Amino acid sequence: MRYNDRIKIVTTQSVDGELGPVTKKIISDWLECRITGVSQTMNIGVFGKYNSNALAVHLKGGLGTISGVIYNGVERKPEVVIKARKNTIVVIQGV
Repeated sequence: MRYNDRIKIVTTQSVDGELGPVTKKIISDWLECRITGVSQTMNIGVFGKYNSNALAVHLKGGLGTISGVIYNGVERKPEVVIKARKNTIVVIQGV
């Protein structure tokens, strides 16, 4: 599979602040990925409808918790995160 697209992953981390725990966003560097469309079966399972402009982002390796994806300069919340053998698939809503 060709990983010729690039995205950034957003994760959150809880840090102790002066007034209690504070959540902090951590943005990764550019990661190589493969961006494809989503099948009708996946659309029905995730969104409950046949037509959607969702995208599946295929990433190499197993990643930790993902709270957001930056694609084309826009941060999007992942709808589903699927951990396959040596891949991580993140389904995001397209524009």
